[in-house]
Parts: sequence; C-alpha cells; structure tokens
Amino acid sequence: MWRFYAIATVIVLLAGSIVFAHRLATMGWTLRPDAKSSRAPVSGNGNDGFVTTPPPSFVGEGGWVLSALPGCFIQQSAKLGPSSLLAHDIPPPSARIAPGTTLRRGQCTVQIRDDDIWVARGKDRLRVPPLAELFTTGARLTLVYRHGGETEIRVY
Repeated sequence: MWRFYAIATVIVLLAGSIVFAHRLATMGWTLRPDAKSSRAPVSGNGNDGFVTTPPPSFVGEGGWVLSALPGCFIQQSAKLGPSSLLAHDIPPPSARIAPGTTLRRGQCTVQIRDDDIWVARGKDRLRVPPLAELFTTGARLTLVYRHGGETEIRVY
C-alpha cells in the first residue's frame, strides 16, 4: 500500500513542478522582488485646462428648513402628529411673529410671509411651505407647520 502512496506523491510533485515551470516561462513571473523606482511627482492638480464650477446653491422646502443651515438655528424639540392632538401645543395667536417681519441670525435671513417662511444664507434658499407660522415663546422660536391634516411643531 505504501508503494501506491509513494508513486502518487511522485506524480503530484512532477505535475506540480511542470505547471510551475510553465507559468514562470509564459507569464513572466520572477522569483525576485522588483526594483523600487523613484519617479518625480506630477505637478498640478489634474484639472489643468478644465473650468471649475462653483458649488451649487442649496434649495429645499419642508418643516425642517430652519435647522438645515449650520450656524442659523439649533432645533431643541419637535412634535409631529394629527392637528387635533397637537392643538394644545401651539402658542397663542398673540405670540405669532407678524407677516412681513425679517429676522437675522448669524448669516441667515428669515422672511416671514402670510402663509410661508423663507430662509436665505448667501445663495442658499429654503422654504417652509404654507401653512407655516413662526411664534416667539420666551427666548425661543416656535415653528408651526400644518400640512395634510398633520401639524409639525419645532422649537428653536
């Protein structure tokens, strides 16, 4: 039995050596590492000859826009639900900031209109669509945005 194992081992070693030698000859393999070459770094940034475009302005609309631009407002809390359940969380009408008012905080400008609110920072333009109202509650602002039978109340 051990003769069969010895013959099988010799056959496997012989076939493996032939395959290895064939690979070295046909695929250009070498048994030594390639020499390191030091190439000069490429100058420029790879955009030579191309016109660079400025980044696009940020545009969007929704109840989240007051906290979308860094450095403008920081959202403290938010509630979303059916308008009938959140009616008691809406500030009184006397606390509403009058339409036509413009607020500035940091680099942001907030324009309060009859039904919607616009926020601008540089070329960025964001909108809280109708029915949006902004209230002052102490030192904070409260945004109330009604849509599709639901109400969002966000405190900044």
